[in-house]
This record gives sequence, C-alpha cells and structure tokens, in this order.
Amino acid sequence: MRLFLRGGLALVILSAACSENAVAPKSPANPQATAAELAALGTMFDAAPLQSLSSVIIEVPTPVAAPMRALALAGSTNPLRSSSRLRTYADRIEGARVFTKLLPEMSVTGVVALLPPVFAGKTFEWNFTALQYDTTARTGAPSNGVRFILYAIDPLTGNPAGPAPGTEVGYIDLMDETGTGNPKVHVIVAGVGGTPVYVDYTVRIGGQSPTSVTINTTGYITDGASSPDSLRFNGAITAALTSNSISVTEDVSFDVNSHDVHVRNWQRVSFSATPTDTTISLRLSFRFEYGAEVVTLDGSLDADNSGNVSGEFTSRVDGGLYASCTVTGTQNSYTLSCQGADADGLSADDDLTLDALADAAGNVSSAFEGMLGPAIGVLGGQ
Repeated sequence: MRLFLRGGLALVILSAACSENAVAPKSPANPQATAAELAALGTMFDAAPLQSLSSVIIEVPTPVAAPMRALALAGSTNPLRSSSRLRTYADRIEGARVFTKLLPEMSVTGVVALLPPVFAGKTFEWNFTALQYDTTARTGAPSNGVRFILYAIDPLTGNPAGPAPGTEVGYIDLMDETGTGNPKVHVIVAGVGGTPVYVDYTVRIGGQSPTSVTINTTGYITDGASSPDSLRFNGAITAALTSNSISVTEDVSFDVNSHDVHVRNWQRVSFSATPTDTTISLRLSFRFEYGAEVVTLDGSLDADNSGNVSGEFTSRVDGGLYASCTVTGTQNSYTLSCQGADADGLSADDDLTLDALADAAGNVSSAFEGMLGPAIGVLGGQ
C-alpha cells in the first residue's frame, strides 16, 4: 500500500465517511483485469496534442491572462508541492483558486463577445525568441474564434520544445458560439492538418450571480488511434464565494462504451478566504463501473498552508468494504496506514488495483481540468 497515494491519489483522498457497512467485505472478482481497465483510462490522455494544452492555458488573448499567469506563479510556491505524494493535491487547490479568481469576470448577465474582435479568425504560433504565442498571417482559424498551434513540449519548461520552428503536433480551436444565449465556447483539439480530432466539447455558463457561477460541459476525448476508443463526458463545475470562504465543486460523468466502463467523479475543494484561517479541504467520491462490478473510492483530506495534512478514505466493491486507509503528514513526509476488509488482508494484486484506482481518479480529474483550462480562460475574460 505504500504506493496508494502516488501522483493522482495523494490529492484524491476523498468524500464524506460512509455510514455503517451492511454488506459483507468484498474484493474485485479479477483484480488484475480491474487494474488494467483503470490504467486504460489514463492512456486516453497520452496523445501529444493533449499534453500540449498546458502551454495554451495562460496564453488565451483575454484580460484574464494576467491573473492566470500570476496564479500559476503563486501555485509553484505552494508548500504542499514539496511533497511528491501531495503535489497533485496542491495542483488541485491552485486550480480551484484560479477558477474563483475568474469568478467576478464570469458573473455577468450581458451577452458580449468572448474574444476581442481584433483576434477573431487569427492563428497563434509560438515565438521561440519571446517564449510566448503571437498572432501570425497563417490562415485556417475559425472566423468566430482563434486557433493555437500545438507543439511537442519540453518536459523541463512546459513550453514548446525548440529550436524553432519546433515540432507541430496539432492545434486547438476556441470558438465563440454564444449567439443570443448564455456565453458558450466550443473547443476542438485536432492533429496536424485537422485529423484526427482528439477532443470536441462545449463549455457554457449556466447559473451566475455576483458570488457564484456554474459552467456546464459536454463532449468527448479519443486516443487518436485508427479505431479510437471514445471517452464521452458531461458535467458541471460550480464556484461559490461567501464573506470568508470559497468552494469549487466538480461533478462529471465519463463513459467508455467500448470497454463497458462508466465513471462518476465528484469533488469539492474548500478553503478560507481570511488571512488568519488557512484550512483547506478536499472531499471526493470516485465511482468506477466495469461490466457488472462497481468499485468506489471515498474520503477526505484536510490541510493547512504549512503542509500539515490528515485524512481517511475507503474503497468498496459492490457496496462491500474492500480497504480503508488513514494518512497524516507534513510538507516533507507522511504516514499511511491501510487495512483490507477481510481476514486475508491485501494481496499484491489488491495493492496494484488500489494504486490503479487512485491513479485513475487523479488522471481523470487532472486531464479534465487541463482540457477545460483554455475555455475557462475565454469565459473569464468576457
């Protein structure tokens, strides 16, 4: 179980503690097969164009670009990032902060152009000297939006890898489809020349007020193979402010019909808005349905800005308790204790399955939020 918190799980330690378990302890019928299907979810996001989206998020040509850059810099100094096991949790918190920073700009009632008219129909390419995206004379961008060329990424910098002109891997189109209704952005991520289409989704602002905003999204992701699997998703993200607190809630469903896999991912990040109270909490519930089997992961993780953390979580199979864990730690270390629900404890295959469950929850959340980044940037800049 020492790997149970790696990467995506350190921050997906999750939703409210469950009530008394009335179902007998249970393990997956085939832990190895379950682990393989969980791992397959992560491969849906391995295509090079999807890995390149991070370089676009803070380059969207709207007034929101500046605060997004500032928040990205602030996030890099979050104490939780000093622990590799808690880094994804820190990233999730910073993502929530970005979203709430954009809330005042999103919370409007008028219908206005989401993109400055001067940028409509423009293509942005990476300037390898200035290290930023600039408009060019390149054609092909949609008339109601903008196009960013995507490049192979340097893993050390997160920027397109040089030297110029770099290696193109595709493009992302951001289109304003608001019309006379609520603000709406249509996003397409495609390979070089427009094929294959890796991502196609819309993001629309639903309910909005001076202190809250909800965005709804629906679309699909593919792995770009010759016979691609399609991961279809729909859901909502809501941010809410009070005089002393902020919360961001994400509730999304995913379906990979070719594998008979269905996922429900719910999470809420809450933190104080006062300088004297720095408590941060994550609540998450992850449901993975594979064939006739349902595996869940639920629990909670609480932290402060010094990196002190505590939490507990449980995994169940078809309602029967599979494993339970507790974690305490600081920014430099943590202690994790896990137990299997039945007398046999946790086998090596069980450990692999629980690790895969943790990774899947983290991968799905991170990829989903990463894809939405450019569209949220556009909506926040109206």
